Amino acid sequence: MRKYIKEFTVPYYDSDKNGTAYPASLLAYMEETSSFHSDDLGVGVDELRKKNYGWMLNRWNVSLHRYPKVREKIFVETLATGFDKFYATREFVIYDTDKSIIGQATTLWIFLDIVKKRPIRIPKEFYKAYNIVDENQPPYDFYNFNFEFATETSIDFHVRKTDIDYNNHVNNVKYLNWMLEVIPDEVDNDYYLTEFDIQYKKEIKLGDLIESSISEGMTRDDKRIYLHKINTIDSNDVNTYGRTVWKKR
Repeated sequence: MRKYIKEFTVPYYDSDKNGTAYPASLLAYMEETSSFHSDDLGVGVDELRKKNYGWMLNRWNVSLHRYPKVREKIFVETLATGFDKFYATREFVIYDTDKSIIGQATTLWIFLDIVKKRPIRIPKEFYKAYNIVDENQPPYDFYNFNFEFATETSIDFHVRKTDIDYNNHVNNVKYLNWMLEVIPDEVDNDYYLTEFDIQYKKEIKLGDLIESSISEGMTRDDKRIYLHKINTIDSNDVNTYGRTVWKKR
């Protein structure tokens, strides 16, 4: 397995009122690092498009121990950890200049034929590129979103042109922002987001009117836990599920 490391310096526009990086900014840094990693191995987005291939991000599991400050230098390390048919797992570690780990994440990706828009088996040459030895890696234990959702609060959003990315769909980071917008102000002020899970179910398109809903929070020790749902207004289908865990500051 081949690791790749990319350095970032947190700019002001990626930080909140407290001068620390937004959670979505850290997601963006991780996705950017994975893109550079694939480019470095000769299997980046542009090369995949020539063969009508593409990766679709399906799951996030993220733990954040602390948030970097404005102008702080951080490093994001990533590697592909396993392939299984058309699924792939990728790990991330974020650490500071003291080599202290400040965040970690595991992701699940689906390999696609982007013309037919359906999953296909990962080609054998990708095993060599990412130095994956065996198929049928043990599945990562992602959060099970099999629950009854009781909406407490919701906010509607129109999908804008600036929400669409290079792959011509809503950027994955936008979903987290939509989820966090519904968090109660008192939680946002007195707690910080320490862990979250996201499952992408169905694509959202330009111009869609979407609803971001939150269920009533649960309290465990010094933590608050919320469940999230994003769906298009004119459809009963759920586009995205989420779970956020907040720790007392």
